[in-house]
Amino acid sequence: MPYTLPDSYGGLNMTGDLKMASNEFLWPVQKRRDRLSELGSQLRNLQDKHQELERAVKNFKAYQPDVEREKLVRLDAKASELSLEIANLERNKAVLVMQLKDVRSKKASPVLFWKFFKEEQKQLRAEAARLKRKANAVVQRLENDKATLSETNSQAELTKKRLAEHDKFDLENTVRLLSGIPKSIDRTKADRAAASAELTIIETRIRPHVQEHERLQSEVSTLNSDIAGAEVFNRNLDAAPNGYERKKIHEQCESRFGTGRPADVINDRRGKVRRLENNIPKLERRIREELEKSDRNIEHLLIDGNNVCYEGQTFIELRALIALLAALVDQFKITVVFDASIRSLLKASTQDIKRRLGPSITTHIAPTKTGADEYLLKLAGNIKSTFILSNDRYAEYHDFDAVKSGRVLRFLIADGKLMANDFDISVNI
Repeated sequence: MPYTLPDSYGGLNMTGDLKMASNEFLWPVQKRRDRLSELGSQLRNLQDKHQELERAVKNFKAYQPDVEREKLVRLDAKASELSLEIANLERNKAVLVMQLKDVRSKKASPVLFWKFFKEEQKQLRAEAARLKRKANAVVQRLENDKATLSETNSQAELTKKRLAEHDKFDLENTVRLLSGIPKSIDRTKADRAAASAELTIIETRIRPHVQEHERLQSEVSTLNSDIAGAEVFNRNLDAAPNGYERKKIHEQCESRFGTGRPADVINDRRGKVRRLENNIPKLERRIREELEKSDRNIEHLLIDGNNVCYEGQTFIELRALIALLAALVDQFKITVVFDASIRSLLKASTQDIKRRLGPSITTHIAPTKTGADEYLLKLAGNIKSTFILSNDRYAEYHDFDAVKSGRVLRFLIADGKLMANDFDISVNI
């Protein structure tokens, strides 16, 4: 299971965001996490787009524009009929309202009981009730017809919109776009898998260092808490009014820290904090170096051949170089450049040397009376993915890009081993 950097202490918070102020040295890890998240979003977007285009093509082929046009004709006809009926109902409503108003104006008030109970008034009241029922029925029909007309108009607008979209739809271009998306999905999946694998390797590599960094930070925090507590005891001792109170404070201090002298606790803890704070930057530097290795994109390695033929001052022929090449040859392109002196040192011809290094290695020998250094630097040029393996400092070649950009890597030959920390290799020679 991939290691996750701790959320608890300044590295990552619960949302996964890097707290740059406290752990800036872990930014390369967060950058890769952001890239992985971005690739995940790209993949989801591509998959959603693929489904969307598939649906669009399927809907286009299933759509029947002639049927929809006939439907639109029917909807327009229905809307016209409804509009005419609504106009008639509005007129009927107006007539009924006027009639009802006229009848009501002739009705007598119940207070005028001598008129209220006459046959004529009974007929007026009955007529008013009839007109009101008829008007209410017309109003209800109006509301229903208006609702039906609104729905009919909405269906007609939607049908027109779909017909217009169908007419505008570019089937050929959509099919072309659809056919290209699976390749993009496969490519994005491959990129995401590679990014995830790289992140897992990096997090696994720095895991013990980050855990140790967390432990040291936690220890510093605990020690500072002890110092703060001891300082409180010290202040309480200074403020104690009598020996009895001071004795109680000493006892409390001893119960907490194992000694009744707060000053001793403060001095002890401060010394430990100083030692830890000296170690923490070293650990952070170690983590940075590991992350720098991971950030390197080495495609071509230029090797200073003569350099690798010496253990200290002792000429060891090609043993170390051949072991090194065996360890690195499958990782990137390799070119070895020798000084002209290598032929006499090995008592071998150029062809013999090339044969011994193998056909997969590009081998160059500098012209007589010249060194390989400048040729190596010129071969490296400004190509950021080309690095040099050499223990020469190139002080006189400080203006070359490989030197300025730190693309010269080191190695050590000792005790029968060749060690190159930048490649995490140690090979027996």
